[in-house]
Amino acid sequence: MYTVNIWPILVATIVSFGIGALWYSPVLFGKEWMALSKINESDVEASKMKGMWKSYIIHIIATFISFCVLGFIASATGVQTASDGAFFAFLAWLGFIIPMNISRLLWQRDPMKLVLIDTVNVLIGLLIGGAIIGAWN
Repeated sequence: MYTVNIWPILVATIVSFGIGALWYSPVLFGKEWMALSKINESDVEASKMKGMWKSYIIHIIATFISFCVLGFIASATGVQTASDGAFFAFLAWLGFIIPMNISRLLWQRDPMKLVLIDTVNVLIGLLIGGAIIGAWN
């Protein structure tokens, strides 16, 4: 029977969410991401009025689920170090996130820079989250 410790998953979720908040802020890539996504300040304000917080809740739940799966993988494979946790997170990114984001380039025709901003954000969040989960096991 595999056991998954909920605490590192919660911490990884919060840290990953914080990384995303910084990543998409004006300090890092927020302005560029908005321009590439064809979103302006009035669009953001309209989203806030419609209850943007609901999207944040859904995103944090989805992030939590992703780290639950990563925690299960870590438990099933006997991960006990931060580097092992980060390695499995990298494999998840390489095997699942990259192929999905290639589809964005091919079929949605999103700009490469936009896909890179999103994809690297996921990579960093997964690596740090995986390291937290691995170190805590």
